[in-house]
Amino acid sequence: MTQEIALVDKPEPAARDTLRAEFGPIWRFLAARYFELVRVPAETQGRLERLHEQGFVVHVMRTTAWINYLYLAWAMVKRGLPPVRAVVNLRPWFTRPWRKTAQRGDFDVRFTYARQKRGSGLVFLKKSAIGLARGVDTKEDPFPALVSLARRTGKTVFLVPELFVWEKWNQRLKPGVIDFLFGSPEAPGLLHTLLAFWRNYHRAQFRVGEPIDLKAFIDANPGDSDEVIARKVRSALHHHLARETRAVFGPPSKPFARMLDETLRDRALNKALDDVAAETGRKRDSVQRHARRDLKSIAARYHPSVVGTAAPLLTWVFNRIYDGIVVDEAGLDRAMRGAARSALVLVPSHKSHVDYLVMSYVLFMRGYTVPVVAAGANLSFWPLGWVLRRAGAFFLRRSFKGDKVYTAVFKAYVRKLVHDGVHQEFFPEGGRSRTGKLLAPKLGMLTWEIEAVLDGAREDLLFVPVAIDYERVVESSSYSKELAGGEKKPEDLKALLKAPQVLASNYGRIHLSFEAPLSLVEFMKGRGLVPEREPTDDEKKGLVRALGNRIMWGIGRVSTVTPNALVATVLLAHRRRGITAHELADRVRLLRGIADEEQVPMAAALTNAPSDPTALGPIQDATRSFVANEWVHTSEAKGEVVYRTADEHRAELAFYKNTLMNLLAPRSLVASAVLASAQKGTRDEVKKRALFLSRLFKLEFVYKVGETFETIFARTLSSLAERGLVLLDGEAVGPPPDETTRAGLELVADLLRDYLESYLLAALTLRDVAESRLDRKGFVRAAQETGRAEFLA
Repeated sequence: MTQEIALVDKPEPAARDTLRAEFGPIWRFLAARYFELVRVPAETQGRLERLHEQGFVVHVMRTTAWINYLYLAWAMVKRGLPPVRAVVNLRPWFTRPWRKTAQRGDFDVRFTYARQKRGSGLVFLKKSAIGLARGVDTKEDPFPALVSLARRTGKTVFLVPELFVWEKWNQRLKPGVIDFLFGSPEAPGLLHTLLAFWRNYHRAQFRVGEPIDLKAFIDANPGDSDEVIARKVRSALHHHLARETRAVFGPPSKPFARMLDETLRDRALNKALDDVAAETGRKRDSVQRHARRDLKSIAARYHPSVVGTAAPLLTWVFNRIYDGIVVDEAGLDRAMRGAARSALVLVPSHKSHVDYLVMSYVLFMRGYTVPVVAAGANLSFWPLGWVLRRAGAFFLRRSFKGDKVYTAVFKAYVRKLVHDGVHQEFFPEGGRSRTGKLLAPKLGMLTWEIEAVLDGAREDLLFVPVAIDYERVVESSSYSKELAGGEKKPEDLKALLKAPQVLASNYGRIHLSFEAPLSLVEFMKGRGLVPEREPTDDEKKGLVRALGNRIMWGIGRVSTVTPNALVATVLLAHRRRGITAHELADRVRLLRGIADEEQVPMAAALTNAPSDPTALGPIQDATRSFVANEWVHTSEAKGEVVYRTADEHRAELAFYKNTLMNLLAPRSLVASAVLASAQKGTRDEVKKRALFLSRLFKLEFVYKVGETFETIFARTLSSLAERGLVLLDGEAVGPPPDETTRAGLELVADLLRDYLESYLLAALTLRDVAESRLDRKGFVRAAQETGRAEFLA
């Protein structure tokens, strides 16, 4: 089933006793039923513990809601943190836990009571009110008293902005009638609170923002009165909470018609439309209508209810065909913390059509707004296109060439998304990888995102490389047919109706990992560029290319090593017909050691699991799945199992082997260079051969931006030597003498064998058809026939 991480463990006996003392039986039952599933970032407890050790903590929330207080009171006790003992701007109650909390009287008295009871405080900045969808600032202002308390006692007071998210509808730019009657997401009324929490509690989350050290704030403003400092602090807290709210919900939603009108007012777009009208002799109104039609065909019409309706269906489908979605929760939290500073652009790898769904599904189920997703226009067919557009997809053609109106409209739409701070998602590879290897980035979308920032649409963007890895992809059989020369079939309703065939299969787990966000402005500064100065065309092209490569390297850096990938790699990077079980185990151990050395993510199932395919564990499961699919055949000889790859299914296995190529490519290049000579060679000779291979495959693999070949070569050679796979004797470099260790070096080198053979086939085909005039498809067919002849020979 889809992985859901429990964020609050079962309480220890002492905690249970404290809960009984703090809460009555009804509240304990309700809390166990509704609060257990609330997601809290792993580091939150540690941050709050450190703050409580250093001073007095006052939790600050945006708008009065009794459910917020009840959750916070329960969570603090459950986690062994100081309970809430003073509250401001909450209607008084007389049952547990409220009766232990100071709710009336002078602020100084309330907070002094909380400190004496070794507790904490809670302040709501606004309260909801009928007829006021935005809420209203409360008359109770505790901040002058808190400033006075910090001055008088000299103790540290931390004001911690917090967000308890149990709402799914983002704030509308123009509140509706319902918002005025029952409260809005920003300021929910009682009925709104009850209904929204009941519907969404299983995907609620608790977020903690950056705390304000009140004593440090006072020291930084020594000449200000308590009242002035209180106003500044209150304003800073509003700002913090607004940023946190925007990170979760995104910007306020606009009506579709308003978004169209605002986009069509873009200056650059109107200049382009004027130029088209002048060049073609068409009336300006006609060109404007053309632009509006194009914009309607492009733009997303996101509506949360569509995603909310689709979520249960997706849960059922994912639980049916996958064993779970394993999410890098720490990486996701790091990315969403970045969203509080700037709009996000999520840039995932693209191996399956499931990619379009999984990212939005994971974010929605964790309480975040879903990004708008760039999708190919081939997916806009009815009814799928109607659903995807309202789930946040916007569509683009594969090629804009020659259509100046469409190009200008699309660029204006991207600029509008950047300006409004809408979180986006697009696949930098352009299309799905049919081979499993990360593809070179397509730079169109990246160029328009960068140009939008350079044009002043926004101060900065954060790009988040994301690796989406599958233990098995749904499309593996169609990929192998396409690679064998079959035509790529366009997506249509008939293909959609084949879904029952998919639902009858199991595809293992999906792994979702997030690299650290990349600030565009910081990346520019690293290249000597500043937003204040317009870069030259060459500088802009270099920036786009470098950022694209950095994103692809980041994706490779967090790609998950799966059991299927390890087994497929060993089976294909092998020079004989079959491989014994103990040989397979030795080579899997080698690959796992390299992955550990590189500190890349590995499937959790591999932790402390055996590498032996005959022992219970994930390696055995992967091997058995290949055998069950008839991709691999088994035999027994001398009492040991021998595995043989089925020739007709090498393409399917290669897909999973290629997912490791960005991790292993530098070692494979150097290992191939070492083995190219039967004798020991000098370091310079090996480096020269490795440089030749590196240049030959420069469009195949991505290396860290800014590192030279010399740096990568030296580090890789040293790593191989430390593992004993290469012998270094002064300037002499050679393979190890013993057969077992040499087999490890051959395994690493043979990862490149299919790439070398592919390039060789291309060269042989060019020789054979030198006098022919073949188009791209004709050349591919000729190369495949050459390859078939060479393989049979």
